[in-house]
Amino acid sequence: MSETAEQATISMRPTRGEEVSAIVKDAVLNGHKLAIQGNGTRAGYGNPVHADATLELGGLDHIEFYEPEELVIRLGPGVTMQTLQATIAERGQYLPFEPPSWTGLYGTDPARATIGGTMASALSGPRRLFTGAARDYILGIQGINGQGEPFTAGGRTVKNVTGYDVSKLMVGSFGTIAALTSLTLKLWPAPPREQTLLFEATDVEADLIQTAAILRTPVAVSGATRLQTPQGWQLAFRIEGMEEGVAEHVAALTRHMARPPAATLDDRDSAALWASIRELAPLNAAPDDLIWRINLPVSQATAFIDQATQGAGQGSGLSRFFTDWGGAEIFCATQPETATAESVTRLRTIAKTHGGHATLIRAPEALRRSQGAFPRASDAVAALSARVRAAFDPMGLFNPGRMTVL
Repeated sequence: MSETAEQATISMRPTRGEEVSAIVKDAVLNGHKLAIQGNGTRAGYGNPVHADATLELGGLDHIEFYEPEELVIRLGPGVTMQTLQATIAERGQYLPFEPPSWTGLYGTDPARATIGGTMASALSGPRRLFTGAARDYILGIQGINGQGEPFTAGGRTVKNVTGYDVSKLMVGSFGTIAALTSLTLKLWPAPPREQTLLFEATDVEADLIQTAAILRTPVAVSGATRLQTPQGWQLAFRIEGMEEGVAEHVAALTRHMARPPAATLDDRDSAALWASIRELAPLNAAPDDLIWRINLPVSQATAFIDQATQGAGQGSGLSRFFTDWGGAEIFCATQPETATAESVTRLRTIAKTHGGHATLIRAPEALRRSQGAFPRASDAVAALSARVRAAFDPMGLFNPGRMTVL
C-alpha cells in the first residue's frame, strides 16, 4: 500500500471527469483534504500528504485520440506509461524526454506507472538535456480545480497555446494545483538507430571537462553520463538517428575523444544501458539507502563531489554516485545512518554553496515529513507558488504538504 493510501481512510477511483468534479465538490462541502495520485506507484516521492481521502486518477485510462500524422495524442492521466509507449511505438514515435518510472526505488509495479503521475512529477531522463523536459511536450490539459469546476488550457497544437501557459504549470506540481482529467502531448518520430560508446574514465574533473568540450561540438550526442560499471568508471555517450548519420557522428566523437572506445553498444544493448541509467541502476543502492538528486552548474560538479564524499567511510558522505546531463545532474546514494536532520542539512548546504539544490528522491517518511523531500524555496518563489495554488485551489484541498513541510 502506498503512503498516501495509508494516511487516507477513503479511496475513490473515478473513471470520468464528471465524477472527479463531483468528488471535489463533495470535498469542498465537507472540508475534506484529498490526496491526488494516479496508481500510487511513486507515493514515496515528495513529502507525505495530510489528507482525509485519496482520489485515484488511475481510472481515467482512455486514449481519447491519437493522430500519428500530426504527432499528437490526448489521453487520460490514468493511461499507463507502458500502454502509451507501446501505442506510439507501433507508429514509430516516442516521448523524447525519456521519462523514468523510478518504481524500483519504491518497490511498486512499473506496469502501473501512469502518464499523469509522470507529468505531475516532471520526470525526464538522460535525453532531457538535448531534447527538452517533460513540460516542453505538453500542449494542453483538462482538469478540475479546487472548487470542483472543470477547466481547459492549451490545445492540440503549439499555435493554440497563447497567453499564460497553464498547461506547463501542472508539470511538476505534484497534484497540488488541480486534478487533471486529460492531457494532450506532442510526440517525435523515434530514431531508427542508436549507438553508445563507452570510454574508460580518468578522474571526475578531467572527464567532465572533456564531456563539456564534446557537447560544444556538432556531434549529435543524446546522452552523456559518467558511471561505474563492472569494468570500472566509464564515460557513456549515446548517438541516435539515421544509419549514415549515426556512423558519421560516432566517427567524429571518437576523433574528439582522441582514443578508441572501450566498448560500443548497438541498438538493443544501448537502449538497455540507458534504461538502467534512467532507473538509477548504476547506484546499486541498498533498499534502505537514501537516494538524492543534485542539480547544479557543471563547473561546480567536481567541487561538490569532492566535498560531499568526505566522510563516506564513516557513513556521513555519499557512498555512491553517478553524473548525468553531462555533469549537471548527480544522482547519489547515502547510507541509512544519514537519515538525520544534520546530514540532510549538510548535503543541501554543500549543494547550495556550489550553486545547486538537493532533492531527496527516497528517504524514510519521518525524515521527509520533518526535513522535506524538496529544498526550501526562496521567499519570492514560495510566495509565487502560494498565489498560483490559491488561484486554482483556494481551500488547499489538493495534496496538502506534498511539496512543503507543514
